[in-house]
Amino acid sequence: MDPPKGVWRQSLLPSESEQVIINILNLDRWPSWHSSAGRILSEKIGVLSEGQRFDLHRIERQRLIEDMWTVKSIRSGKSPRFLEIEFHWQGQQREGKPLGTALSNVHMTVTVWAEEGGGVEIASWWDIPWWAKFMKGRVNRLPRAMAKQWLKDACSGATLPISPSQEAILTESE
Repeated sequence: MDPPKGVWRQSLLPSESEQVIINILNLDRWPSWHSSAGRILSEKIGVLSEGQRFDLHRIERQRLIEDMWTVKSIRSGKSPRFLEIEFHWQGQQREGKPLGTALSNVHMTVTVWAEEGGGVEIASWWDIPWWAKFMKGRVNRLPRAMAKQWLKDACSGATLPISPSQEAILTESE
């Protein structure tokens, strides 16, 4: 595998890193800490699993923006305590129309070390099709901005305990 096109890190205390692990693994908690996850659409709720697809929905300029992701792999360990999740970006849509087509094969690996001197690291890989090479600098901004935003969100909002969201109780009205 080629080296990542970008790697971003931030140190955290072991207790904060442990909380990040808990909050990242549980998709129900994402809207509480992830700025691009105003709403989440997924076939499964709760703990992330390999192969799971989910969409992050947000509103920008009064339009629905969807980022579509798949969990490619999940690795974790107890000694040392760590979590590594690899995400594959399926694309982005604005009101159902594809955006960001100048990017392909975007992968992001989020690694959390809950040990002394640990923290969060995000590595990102992406390709630019031949037809978009002339605007390479501009195209490179999107995956870099995504990775930096995920790191910022994880290191600020995900370090705090978050109670799982309550499922709506639907009752039939007569």
